[in-house]
Amino acid sequence: MKKKILLAFDDPGGGLAVSSILDTLYKDVNPELIIYAGRLSRRFLNKEEKENFETREIDSFINREDAEKIIRKERPDIIITGTGGGNAEQELRNAAFRNNIKSIVILDFWKDYSRRWKYSEYTVSGMKDIICVMDELTKKEMLDENFKEENIIVTGHPYLDKIFGSYQGIKNADIELSGSLKILFLSQPLEIIGVKSYEIHPLDIFLKAIEHITVKFNNIISVKIKLHPSEKKSDEIINILKKYDKENPDVAFAQEDITLDELIENSDLVAGYNTIALFEAKAAGRRAISLKVADLNNSLSKAMTDAGIEISGPDTESIIKCITEKSNIETDIRKFSGGIRNIVNVVMKELRLN
Repeated sequence: MKKKILLAFDDPGGGLAVSSILDTLYKDVNPELIIYAGRLSRRFLNKEEKENFETREIDSFINREDAEKIIRKERPDIIITGTGGGNAEQELRNAAFRNNIKSIVILDFWKDYSRRWKYSEYTVSGMKDIICVMDELTKKEMLDENFKEENIIVTGHPYLDKIFGSYQGIKNADIELSGSLKILFLSQPLEIIGVKSYEIHPLDIFLKAIEHITVKFNNIISVKIKLHPSEKKSDEIINILKKYDKENPDVAFAQEDITLDELIENSDLVAGYNTIALFEAKAAGRRAISLKVADLNNSLSKAMTDAGIEISGPDTESIIKCITEKSNIETDIRKFSGGIRNIVNVVMKELRLN
């Protein structure tokens, strides 16, 4: 009899991580797969996956009873979830815990470990979840937050394994300051990245640095601002764009109907905060800069460096220096290989198939 696996992911980060294992999981395990995907993450399922697997939509927040109904209806042998900001994945893990069903959790980013179990009905010491994490530094940071070593397995990041697997090297890594320059800025709600208060918005500081570069090097720069999926065009950001939108630099919001992949493809430089999209930019061969506007975990700093992402201070001088000086950071794609294979091996072990 085929094993039955329920996968659930709500937000984009979890969607990218969990969906990356689908093809290998299907080929190697040949299970019956049921996928519960959130509104923002359903787009990561390709047409073939939607046709071959049972897919259903799940809200970011569900109640205990709904989670119990899902588990009893599907009767999975194992569940695999991301770690979204809502409670949906955790409510499914809670239901699995109550029904003695195995649970595998795929961590997708290097921060907020304890918060991802905010809605848990069980304690960290009583946890049965198997947590697949990106690297040894992440494991250490989780142990420092009192997670148990027996629950953590270092597998690597499946999505980064997927995108760096076709890595073609850095294209135009050094910025040509004598010509035109196309910049993509990846915005995020500041509270998401740990900025609770500020005197000047980081985007304002970044655009001020760009303005200085246009004057000093007499080059033509365009900046497209891509908002985070959960972010709205606030009056503050609109006013910042008006302040710096001149003939040069040319500053504007990115068109909403253009995908992130297309925006990255059409850019020379991608800048932002601590986001997985900067890793996507590097995998696409673009130069990427992260503004350090909040403290970073050691694991995240190392992962960015391994990926070839440059980390700049949030002040104008640091940003100018980072953009105008030659980068000496190289991408080490070996650090991102094996995540998919390792996680599928964990699933097979938990299903006793290997």
